[in-house]
Amino acid sequence: MAIVYLNGRFVQAERAKISAFDRGFSYGDGLFETLRAYSGWVFALDRHLRRLRSGAAQIGLQFDGDVAHWRRIITRLLRRNGLTESDSSLRLTVTRGVDVLGTLQPPDHPSLPTLLLVARAIEVTTAERQQVGIGVVTIEWGTPFNPFGIKSVNYLYHMLAMVRAKEQGAREALFVASDGSVVEAATSNVFSVANGVLTTAPEDAGLLPGITREVIIELAKKEGLDVREATLPLRDLLAADEAFLTGSVKEVMPVIAIDERPIGPGSPGPITKLLQQRYREAVDEERARGLRRRRSRARSTAP
Repeated sequence: MAIVYLNGRFVQAERAKISAFDRGFSYGDGLFETLRAYSGWVFALDRHLRRLRSGAAQIGLQFDGDVAHWRRIITRLLRRNGLTESDSSLRLTVTRGVDVLGTLQPPDHPSLPTLLLVARAIEVTTAERQQVGIGVVTIEWGTPFNPFGIKSVNYLYHMLAMVRAKEQGAREALFVASDGSVVEAATSNVFSVANGVLTTAPEDAGLLPGITREVIIELAKKEGLDVREATLPLRDLLAADEAFLTGSVKEVMPVIAIDERPIGPGSPGPITKLLQQRYREAVDEERARGLRRRRSRARSTAP
């Protein structure tokens, strides 16, 4: 039976209750982060919490994003769910909390936020798809609108895009703006590789700047690759040598076809494979550093 963390307590998922007046339910007034744990260690937790703190500050939502505090909670939740020896995904949701009056304006005296953390095992097919790549479809999105660059719980359009992708036998949907440029995907960021140059849409295009996107840009630059944050026309993406998506759970996911049109040879390319390897190395290095620090603290506090 799954255990979740809700407002300071670990409870059985079936018994977890959130108020009918919670503003996250009423108005989508909240934020969330999706994280990935590797044998109990969450990668880039500090980056995720920094983004969540930033988003919370922009919308005036209370959130204490102390890394050590949340790592302890995550460790306990994974242990209670038997997920410390396998890879798992977590979702941390923060809403503005209860507003009994139900007004559209946030209350003058805000209540305590609602904090919900859930965990589940990673689908085994994720690793398989990373090896062979996936097909995606395009969706005309008009002018994307995410002025704060925040990850709000209002994910209806993203969900509907994924429904349309599934109906067409694809694994992801790419949002195409009115000018014909690819902004992002429903649940990930998009990269193209052409003549050795990596291109991804800039943050001011209206996308959500992903944590994995940030890490991949850093890793690619360390490899001496030319990385450009620039407008990515769909026609250029279709003509690219390689393409891939980035996200915390999917990591680096090769795209081998768009609207059933093959990208490059129709298989994962060498730069995509290189960045997959470098990403996993970064995960292993951070996890090793974290475990060394944990053992060092344990020795220093031992009697």
